[in-house]
Amino acid sequence: MAQQFPQDFSSFQQAAPPPPTRKHSGIISVVAVLVLILAILVILNESLLKIHNIAVVGNQRVTWNEVIEAAGLKRTTGYFTVNEADIAAGIESNRYLIFERLEKHFPDSLTLYVRERVPRVYVSEMGAVYALDDEGMVLERKEQGQNGEDLFKTAANESMIVVTGLKPKDLRVGHVMTAGSTNHMNAYRELLTELKLQGFSGQVSELNITDPDSLYLVTTDGYTAHLGDLSNLRAKIGTVRAVVAKLREMEKKGGMLEASKPGEAIYTPANP
Repeated sequence: MAQQFPQDFSSFQQAAPPPPTRKHSGIISVVAVLVLILAILVILNESLLKIHNIAVVGNQRVTWNEVIEAAGLKRTTGYFTVNEADIAAGIESNRYLIFERLEKHFPDSLTLYVRERVPRVYVSEMGAVYALDDEGMVLERKEQGQNGEDLFKTAANESMIVVTGLKPKDLRVGHVMTAGSTNHMNAYRELLTELKLQGFSGQVSELNITDPDSLYLVTTDGYTAHLGDLSNLRAKIGTVRAVVAKLREMEKKGGMLEASKPGEAIYTPANP
């Protein structure tokens, strides 16, 4: 006959839960150790592990103090609380600086790698002269009546290129210039990059990008070269360099170079 449960359950006791297994005990122990280590690190970071030594690599005109101040680093900065994103944003708030990377050296040292923006060109607009780097960052503004071009040359300790035909929409110090069109901006950057790569920047006095499909450059000694559009720019500028060097050897003075075809340049003397 089947056994029936009594109607009164008061005589039954709830079974006690089984003791935790060794596996659970081991996990709890590991967590406890990790919490303890974390607490120790926090205490050390707050009391002992401070950034005491900072090296800056890549600065020339901007001082060490200016870089550190822009980065927001202080004597109270903890080793483990260094925030690379905040440091990068702080450094790049200085219009002359580009953050590249940082390295931490346990227990109290830091190395910051930066790159400086250098005035490469100047643009005249609405009675003012603006100094820009090769990415289009506006670094300085001077009134045209102050002989701004000469002041910029002195500040950079080198000749600068005047850029014409940009038709800029926005020229504000501390901001990247907005040119008349994307094509104008692309022409600006690609020309300056290629001139720098070929070591020809110092021999160019003007870039005319009024028409991005019909670009001109003028050398410091008066040779004007028509480059056409941006296609095959490396070959075109390389050809201009070689031909101009040869013309100088021949003591030719100025003139026009048609260099819109890669590897070819047709020279027309200034005084035929």
